[in-house]
Amino acid sequence: MNISAITANGWNFFRLMACVCVTLCVLIVSSQTAIARTLIIEGLSEPPLKWLSQDVPRGIDIDIMTEVLDEMGITDFTFHFVDSGRRLLHNAENGFSDITLTLSLNDERSKYLLYPNEAHLLLDWRFAVRAEDANRIRFSELSDLEGFRIGAAAGYSYTKAFWDSELDIEAVARNDLLIPMLLEERFDVVPVNYLSTAFETIQSGLRQKIAFLYPPLRRAAYYNPFSKASDYPGKERFIARYDRIIRDMRNDGRLLAIFERYLGPDGVDWWESQYAQ
Repeated sequence: MNISAITANGWNFFRLMACVCVTLCVLIVSSQTAIARTLIIEGLSEPPLKWLSQDVPRGIDIDIMTEVLDEMGITDFTFHFVDSGRRLLHNAENGFSDITLTLSLNDERSKYLLYPNEAHLLLDWRFAVRAEDANRIRFSELSDLEGFRIGAAAGYSYTKAFWDSELDIEAVARNDLLIPMLLEERFDVVPVNYLSTAFETIQSGLRQKIAFLYPPLRRAAYYNPFSKASDYPGKERFIARYDRIIRDMRNDGRLLAIFERYLGPDGVDWWESQYAQ
């Protein structure tokens, strides 16, 4: 082989190695860019779970997710609030958001969402009564409420058994009318979202005027699922770490501290009712 052929072969090898190096650099930079992308977390405004206070996200969900991300070492994230459940699910289905806060698990949503194993909270619907009636009105089954005036919000599912019962139920136009009408003695019993009602009545100074009956009328687990269409890297690895951290937070008291921060003694009672079994 002559010298010119050797030189040509060497030059070709050099060009090949240069191309390989450039390709590797592009891949590394692209990977770092993808990893550095802002994590988009979306939800509806639902105090005390999540809401904006002077443009700052606040709430139980916000604190839980922030604690999880802090332990993961993820600092580039943002909380978005949307104006409807339809928009929330549309964004999740199409990968316009990465994580959706506080959704129940069902077969339809599981088609486009990756659910963690760990529910970060259980949401209750409970019957509320006036505080002075707490010893007079008890609930273990629907028949216990016969003879009492019951208010309920039209369009709310509660349970099929509730609506199908022969109880004295009067439907009102809006859910936020139920507690005022209870306190005005127009109703004796009303079904409400325990968490939001406890928080709202604490804020309004009415908490001591109402009592909640136990057990719940309905209870469901809620999760923070990941969008399958999201291009955020490492979703499955993220969910595995998320599950571990939520378990740790449940065991070491961090979850309880967050609930108590927003609900005081009601947060402790709620925690004990969720995990006493």
